[in-house]
Amino acid sequence: MAEKPRFYDATVSKIVSLSTTVKHFVLDYPADADTRFIAGQFMMVHLEKEGAPHKKPYSIASSPSLSGKIELSIKLVEGGYVSTWFFKLKEGDVIRTSLPYGVFHLKEPFAPHMVFVGTGTGIAPLRSMIKNLYERGCKSRIDLIFGNRYETDVLYKDEWEALAREHSSFRFIPTVSRPKDWKGETAYVQEIVKREYTGKTDGVSFFGCGLVPMCKELKAALLEMNVPKERIHFEQFT
Repeated sequence: MAEKPRFYDATVSKIVSLSTTVKHFVLDYPADADTRFIAGQFMMVHLEKEGAPHKKPYSIASSPSLSGKIELSIKLVEGGYVSTWFFKLKEGDVIRTSLPYGVFHLKEPFAPHMVFVGTGTGIAPLRSMIKNLYERGCKSRIDLIFGNRYETDVLYKDEWEALAREHSSFRFIPTVSRPKDWKGETAYVQEIVKREYTGKTDGVSFFGCGLVPMCKELKAALLEMNVPKERIHFEQFT
């Protein structure tokens, strides 16, 4: 049975620009708030639109270990009502939220090799999961394939590179489809998955998050590679 969501007001304590269109928001909760969630889950932000209640889901970008705080990665979408509202917020503003929601999360026992595939702000739940895995002492091999249009869009790049230096079990593969001065990968994420794992999927679980078209193409590629459905997990953004 799904856990009943809990409603709380949260204070926007920090706003950091990650790119020209994405901001990182830190939300602080009251001391008595129960902010427990499972890495990979999402929350709801509640506001009004044209005088009526309106809500929008956002994947949680922080680890569950971050007590009393929740982090979000939000992209400014042209014509997007809630993202435009978010981008007008200031540190100190208070917003209405509820959590947790969703079934996109890790289950024990962990696979010996996990591949996380994200595009854009689809990195948010993957960040939560990967941070949580290392905090729990996970010894599995972990690969992150992260696709973006431009090299300036690679969110949390310094974090991923630091994690790769710290853990020999972690591999970070960023790819940019519209490079300018980029010297790295330029293929789409599903193409990299096919290249890297075809014929080598035994014991590998895949976790993908991004817009619906990418998720559909990635799932099709994995099924074509004979990856069992129970080892394919997705969270799709619309």
